[in-house]
Amino acid sequence: MVESGKREEGAVPEGPFLLYDGECPFCAFYIAKSRLEAALGEPLRLIDGREAPALVARLRREGYDLEEGMVLALEGRLHHGADAMTALEDMIAAPGPFGRLARRFSSNPGRVRRAYPWLRRLRRAALFAKGKPGFGR
Repeated sequence: MVESGKREEGAVPEGPFLLYDGECPFCAFYIAKSRLEAALGEPLRLIDGREAPALVARLRREGYDLEEGMVLALEGRLHHGADAMTALEDMIAAPGPFGRLARRFSSNPGRVRRAYPWLRRLRRAALFAKGKPGFGR
């Protein structure tokens, strides 16, 4: 991921972004239905980790393994896994029942931390059923 020759490959993008697994049907559904908007008034960049392997590798070296959860960069801080999902609460702009449910679920960090291991298992099962590999280690 090189932008105008100034950034090294795998450099962490500037501004808010969400790095997720685009092959995961649950992740893709959540991203599409939540209609995420950056709370800071700037757009939230959505990055499919399958299309950014150098960024995925770099963040893994820094302790943010996409196999263990999505990565959200917001206000100069990286959130990972359950913490990322909780931090996304204020950005969920989806109307209707899904939006209310997603905001309610994300608003309780303890609930998200308890559920996140099960969400990761569902992701792995869905990838296995699709014949897609995870991000490996």
